[in-house]
Amino acid sequence: MAGRYRTLIRTGQHIERGVERLEALYQLARKLCPGKFTAEETQEPRELLDYVPVGFADSMRREIAEKLELRLGIMSLDRLSVYSCGPIALHDDRHNYPDLYFIIVVVHSGRLGVVDRKTRSVRHTAGEILLLDPHKKHGLIPEGMTVKDYRYEKTHSPVHAEEDQFLFLSFDVKRRDLRSRFRPD
Repeated sequence: MAGRYRTLIRTGQHIERGVERLEALYQLARKLCPGKFTAEETQEPRELLDYVPVGFADSMRREIAEKLELRLGIMSLDRLSVYSCGPIALHDDRHNYPDLYFIIVVVHSGRLGVVDRKTRSVRHTAGEILLLDPHKKHGLIPEGMTVKDYRYEKTHSPVHAEEDQFLFLSFDVKRRDLRSRFRPD
């Protein structure tokens, strides 16, 4: 029997060009939209995209394509988004993103890490490049925990502690263009 397709791929790669911009973007997010770091819900503070210069976005796209040996054309600048959230229990986003994978660049992770059903959370570093299948169950929980350890936050309230805030940039990529990366080893 063939193995299951992967949920999360920690590529081991980081952006290098422009990584110094990420902390400033995070601090701007805290100032402009502090209520959009919510527990159990990912927000899309579109106003932050005005502070992501096209040149930086294009440079990041090119660096990711080079480091991951991807065709540049699968990552459109029109499909770059910025997202903010707090800790999130195990869930999937198949209904919101039926035909996409995400190429994520971590801006700020605090003490949080993306997990699947089986992994223990490890915090991410600024600039880290992740691949995520939103069709599969995943969560964002404090370092050292598994999804079984994490307690669902019922209020969906904004979180204000930097350690519990997560901000990332994401390129939406058609499933057909990235599917082979998620095949089991």
